[in-house]
Amino acid sequence: MVWVANMSYNNIMDTQGAPQIAGELRVSLPRLHRIVHGHPGVSYNTRGHLRLDASAVEYLRSRVGVIPEVSGLTRTETQVLIAISRHSRGLVSIRQVARASGVSPTSAARAVTTLKSRNLVRQDPVLLFDGEVVKREVLTIAWGSPAWLTIAPLIARAVLPEQRFPAASRRLPPRLASTFWTGDWRNIDVSTDARAVAERILNEGRFDPEAIAYLGTLPIDVLEKTIEHKRHVRTLASSAIAVEKRD
Repeated sequence: MVWVANMSYNNIMDTQGAPQIAGELRVSLPRLHRIVHGHPGVSYNTRGHLRLDASAVEYLRSRVGVIPEVSGLTRTETQVLIAISRHSRGLVSIRQVARASGVSPTSAARAVTTLKSRNLVRQDPVLLFDGEVVKREVLTIAWGSPAWLTIAPLIARAVLPEQRFPAASRRLPPRLASTFWTGDWRNIDVSTDARAVAERILNEGRFDPEAIAYLGTLPIDVLEKTIEHKRHVRTLASSAIAVEKRD
């Protein structure tokens, strides 16, 4: 497969034909046309064939991802496998899988069934903290299976479609309950307490991949102020220690 990131554009037209791009990204031509319709990087040659410049290709790439061709798997199944592999602690529901991979819940359920039958994904009961200790069936990669080890390098280079989530929830997701274990985490309003949430994760959840990933949903200005505050506190603490040692 040719990766879009490595494509070169000729100096004459500086564009690529739609069929070639569709083949490399493994999407249908009709879907490609729908996605790039109206993009300023789209043009048509004298025969009326669609052409894409570098900006249009990168836009398309962000929308559909770069999903490698894996023998025996459909594009959707591969996409779901990629999504699960990016969550080392696993996913606890088909809805989570669908959201992470950018496919419908129905497609995600079918893909998971196939991936489990091929020994690429496993589902095991795991004790989780959700305000209280509960047992949940968690979907993870079958990390040690020969089937996974064979395709792991290919999956590692894949790029999932850019996620377009609705407005972030005002409540913390249950998977962060172990980080916010003091008090009732269900009463935290992220829309008004984003700074406190960021500080708690940086202090108590920095070794939790799910908590660190959640930081990416918080406003960037909140993260910048929180990190700057932590640096300021460390500087003050270092100064105080230095003064105490001199005395």
